[in-house]
Amino acid sequence: MDKKSVFEQMVELPYLAPYIDVLRTAMELEIFEDLEEKSSAADIAERHGWNADNTEYLLKALTAFGFVEKNGNEYKNTVDAGRYMVKESPEYLAGFTLYYMDAGIEKVDIKEAVTKGPDALQKQELEGQMDFEQFGQMFRKAQMGLRQKELVDLVRELPENDSIHKILDVGCATGMLGLAVVGDAKDRTGVFFDRFPAQIIQESAELTGLGDRAEVITGDFLEDDLGDSYDLIIGISMMLFAKGNMEKLLKKFYDALNPGGVVLLISEGIDLDNPSPQDMYLGYLPYYLQGMNIGVEQGEIVKAAETVGFIKNETDTRILCYGTQDIVVLRK
Repeated sequence: MDKKSVFEQMVELPYLAPYIDVLRTAMELEIFEDLEEKSSAADIAERHGWNADNTEYLLKALTAFGFVEKNGNEYKNTVDAGRYMVKESPEYLAGFTLYYMDAGIEKVDIKEAVTKGPDALQKQELEGQMDFEQFGQMFRKAQMGLRQKELVDLVRELPENDSIHKILDVGCATGMLGLAVVGDAKDRTGVFFDRFPAQIIQESAELTGLGDRAEVITGDFLEDDLGDSYDLIIGISMMLFAKGNMEKLLKKFYDALNPGGVVLLISEGIDLDNPSPQDMYLGYLPYYLQGMNIGVEQGEIVKAAETVGFIKNETDTRILCYGTQDIVVLRK
């Protein structure tokens, strides 16, 4: 996230709420699907039974933001809006953005936290209250599109890519990310491990046509058997659940790998002394205010990995669709 001057931030501040409301509404209504071809506000409103005048105002706001182009009385997606907002695009991002806006970042009363301390807040458990069945479809959509493409591209960058035949996707949620990696090679199979109900993960495998190449295991990855003989283990945004037990989990990964196997972990890497990256620090701020230091810190994974025997460990920091992430590659 680019740093703006204090003045610029103060000028923009009153308009952030309507800006967010406009984009949220456009994504929830899937209006970008209607704008792959030129269309008037009246035609879109009639098609969906919406109010024509207010549909026009919404489209004009999207034009002002640079998501839509206007020519006469017709509107059309910009190139980037077509890439990121349309469900059929391989770089579709709106599903993840909506999920993250609604469920991905914990909400906390910052004023209450600062003035009264963490004991005044009702602490939220990371997983305990989650209705997996209810959120299954939302999670699945959040893992599709650009998130899949980014992960596949990272795996393709690995020198070992051509020799990866069996993968483990640990903390896989609905499994859509690991399934994209499995589907990228004809002879590749995958084991998918999570606390999600097996039927949701299996349903993802069937939807992607990979049901015969996917095995589902449910349980606690810190305590339960992960299987073995993997060429690649991937873990996306799940190492925070191993805080305090990182060496234990990484030793399980090490033992489950074939000789020459690779672990690919994508996680936040937060510097708490000089708070950065800005997006990751803000994302975890609600937890810090509740007295919960759960964010993975810079260098934390590699330090633990070296202790359990991994060699040639690499860390690369990149801006992915879900923020500034540390991409950690561990080799056995």
